[in-house]
Amino acid sequence: MQGRLIQKPKKESLKEANFKIIASKNHLNDIWTEGEFETYEDARRSLDSHTTSAVTYYIYSDDNRVLYTKTGGIDA
Repeated sequence: MQGRLIQKPKKESLKEANFKIIASKNHLNDIWTEGEFETYEDARRSLDSHTTSAVTYYIYSDDNRVLYTKTGGIDA
């Protein structure tokens, strides 16, 4: 089986790590940190509330693994 970019978080690693939401648009030419969180649940809740179109969001753990990704919704 080939490796995957998105890794499922392990419960023991979720308790002690810090999580960052990284946002990008224009095919990774424009990247910024959207926020930092102490728990995976807080980061996921915050990320799920983002709706900016044409932006892709990633939750990274301390060990530089992508745990979750979301492409923004459509702005009205």
